[in-house]
Amino acid sequence: MRAGELNKQITLQKPTPTVNGYNEEAPGWTDVATVWAAIDWQSGRRYEAAKQLNAEVQGVIRIRYRSDVKPEWRLKYGSRYFEIITISNVKERNAELQLNCKDFQD
Repeated sequence: MRAGELNKQITLQKPTPTVNGYNEEAPGWTDVATVWAAIDWQSGRRYEAAKQLNAEVQGVIRIRYRSDVKPEWRLKYGSRYFEIITISNVKERNAELQLNCKDFQD
C-alpha cells in the first residue's frame, strides 16, 4: 500500500453500552483511533422501506494493519458512519486491512 493513497482520515469506534435515565442499557460508542484510509466506493442503491426512500452506499476502506479491529466496530468519516461488514488481512501480510463497509444513519 502506498502512503499517498491513504488520503482520508477516519475514526474507528467500538461499542460501549451506557445506562440511560430509565436505567436501561443504551448503545454508545467510544473513539479508539483516528487513522488514514483509502476509500473506494463500490456501489450505491436506493430502496423503499416503511414508505420512505432510502439510499445505501457500499465500499471498501483500506487502512494500515491493526490487530484490534473487530466487525462490531464502526467507522466515522466526517459526519457519516459506516458499518463494517467484513475485515480482510490483505495477503495475510499484516500490512493492510481491507474493510468492506456500508453506510448507515446514526
